[in-house]
Amino acid sequence: MTNLRQQIKQARIIISTAWQRSLNFRFTVAMYRVGEMTEVVVLVLMWTAIYSGGAGTIKGFGLNEMITYVLIGNLCAVAVRNFLPGFIARDISDGKLSMFLVKPISYVRYIFVSELGRVFLAMVVSLLSQLLVILFFLDKVVINTDPRYLTLIVLMVFCAFVIELLIGFLVGTIAFWTEDVDGIYATLERVKRFFSGGYFPLTLLPVTLATASSYLPFQYSFFAPAALYLKKMDLQQGLHGVLIQIVWIVLLSGILYVVWQRGLRRYEATGS
Repeated sequence: MTNLRQQIKQARIIISTAWQRSLNFRFTVAMYRVGEMTEVVVLVLMWTAIYSGGAGTIKGFGLNEMITYVLIGNLCAVAVRNFLPGFIARDISDGKLSMFLVKPISYVRYIFVSELGRVFLAMVVSLLSQLLVILFFLDKVVINTDPRYLTLIVLMVFCAFVIELLIGFLVGTIAFWTEDVDGIYATLERVKRFFSGGYFPLTLLPVTLATASSYLPFQYSFFAPAALYLKKMDLQQGLHGVLIQIVWIVLLSGILYVVWQRGLRRYEATGS
């Protein structure tokens, strides 16, 4: 019990520190939110212009459904976003990781708890900014109040958040072998954006690509929760998606463990 209390106290201190650091970069946080809101508004206006050409539906999506897809999908996407790769890569490259090799708290636990604290503030602000955009287009938004679908969406987004943390950590560990983490991260972000359905609904892809994307972890942070909200995906399909996410969480956790251990051996061998 005492050990548990110490861990909780330790976690609270780490989260509080991370939150305070985030507040020191209020302008940066604000600019990110402005960029997010602008991107969503541009997407809504783009689809509005496309539908104004006379298209009643596109792959089963009417205009209001497409606008709802963009708004709900982006709302879910900002809820799972993190910037772990940059933080981890810098700690490895700058040698800060060495401090944790002689401390009782593991670096992996520290960075995950710290990221939860740091991302919480950004997530709250992001969600509020996205909700503001949704309110602006509220007359175009399809409303879904079915608790079964909404509960499943929350579960799916939570799993997507965990997956994004694991992927972000894995990308950051590349710094054990090379300093070119930013280029890899930027490339991965574009791949994730495409296969998540961030540019357009995945139903617009060829059947082969759309099927392949369902077995990747990316669509469950944008397309799948938005499709569930619009009931373009039924509950059984949604539950199947959550099972796929759980498999990815287990798989990524195993890969991260192996990569981290090998990276630490290399780090200690080079005396960083």
